[in-house]
Amino acid sequence: MAKSGAKPAGLDDHARKLAAGFAKGRLPQPTPELERFLLTHSTEISAAAEGVCRHMPPAGDDEALGIGYLFMLQMLLSGLNERAKRGAKDAAELIARFQSDLAAKAEAGEIEGTLLAYLGGALQQAGIAASPELIAVSAELGDEEEDDVLPGDIVSVLEDILEACDGDPFQMVSAFAEGAHLMPDDAKIALATHLAQNEQADARAAAVLFLQNGSAAVRKAAAAALLEQAATFSPVDLRRVIAMRNWRPERERAGVDAIIQKARAAGVDCAPWAKSAVDKLKSSATDGAGTQLLLAVSPVDRKTQRIMTIFTRDGISEAMTSDPQPLQSVNGIVAGLESHGPLLDVGRAFVDRMIGHHLGLTVARGEVPPAGLLQVAETIGGAEWQPARIDFRELLNELIADLPDDLRAPEDVAMALADSGDIVELDGIEDSWFEDDAELEQKVKSASRQAREKLPAKLLQNDGAIGAQRARWAELFVMTALWMREGARDEWLGWADLAVIARAVRDGHDLREIGLMRNIAERTVACLAREDDDDELQDDPF
Repeated sequence: MAKSGAKPAGLDDHARKLAAGFAKGRLPQPTPELERFLLTHSTEISAAAEGVCRHMPPAGDDEALGIGYLFMLQMLLSGLNERAKRGAKDAAELIARFQSDLAAKAEAGEIEGTLLAYLGGALQQAGIAASPELIAVSAELGDEEEDDVLPGDIVSVLEDILEACDGDPFQMVSAFAEGAHLMPDDAKIALATHLAQNEQADARAAAVLFLQNGSAAVRKAAAAALLEQAATFSPVDLRRVIAMRNWRPERERAGVDAIIQKARAAGVDCAPWAKSAVDKLKSSATDGAGTQLLLAVSPVDRKTQRIMTIFTRDGISEAMTSDPQPLQSVNGIVAGLESHGPLLDVGRAFVDRMIGHHLGLTVARGEVPPAGLLQVAETIGGAEWQPARIDFRELLNELIADLPDDLRAPEDVAMALADSGDIVELDGIEDSWFEDDAELEQKVKSASRQAREKLPAKLLQNDGAIGAQRARWAELFVMTALWMREGARDEWLGWADLAVIARAVRDGHDLREIGLMRNIAERTVACLAREDDDDELQDDPF
């Protein structure tokens, strides 16, 4: 954190700090100062992209610093994408203008193909679809530059990636996802088809993972190509196809069934799941944006371990498995994550339940989880992972049935609701709990300071911005209570209070009488009112 009176760190400072961390083998870690910068400097995405182009080879000579700017770009884009999803027109316009500017510079020869692929990877990591004009320019560069990371010769791409990934299909598909975000679906389909038809077993194994590609068109084409080659599957290929079958939207399962049937008819046996071992299972709470981290540590040998991370947010958003790491490095990474918020030791049943729930949400939207989820499943044993959405009413009833006796009497419940603004176990968790809506933000910013004092109570009314979201807040409290119940019973007693609060919120209790809800309303006004001291304010926009 900057010292009092010191100039706040800018984009260049943060990029250099990230680069210094990379040089020491440290992963990027969020800090309050960095988070404030990302929140208040979203317009610096172009400057971050320029930093990438200035320092990243082949144009520059400082790869670590170039990657530092690349991470800054990705994080800035992620923040903009979240605001755009909430309906913030300025964020959507900024993303569109950024992509348009990239396309123009690439077409003018100011950004060459390799750098454009890096920048496209930042868009992909931020969850932003590439614009048609950016895809078109990328395709043109691929046709013109034979040595580019995305050349027109798809077979050359295949050979280079397979060699670079040493035959690891998960690593190959991961590299493809980042490096080929700007490729049109036709090119992705061509690559998936070449992989399926390739004589190398490693290539076919990678083609199987394209069944989990984010594009429905690519998944359909991959399934068709794999059907032709099903008789040549390895037992592991077949096991993976079977495992992913129910991870796909229902309308796509018939195509996978045909692959399985043809492989079995050809005499391909399904490989058994390897024995798995897990040293640690940890989970974060669900934050205000709905994001939760599930973390597993699995032994490789006596000296190394793998770290697996699954991020969920109304579905499986990301799943990764690290290369083997020394025990000391693994402990350092886990400790770094724990320093930014509590990570509870959780049971396997909890992890399986969360994955099943978010698989259900993913599939219900007509989407698929990332291929990395299969690698996590193979590492820690996820053969039984199936889509199974949580029924929140049933879960709440489960929690209520487990309440201690001192939270059952009406007077005890009333006291718990009134005092719920002081639940100690929510320290470091509750800070992210506030209503974040673009329209509400404009109303809060346009209110006078005097009017803002009355806003929290208005937000909690049934027709207020928070009151109208009762169901969502009740679900968040239920999920947090379930997570908290995984902790030591003598240390994490707050789960019972959260269950009582969830029931009251769901059942229409006056939110103004619930301390935790008052905290959320006050925090909402404070967070949405930032950076408006010089704005023209109204008496009461509500």
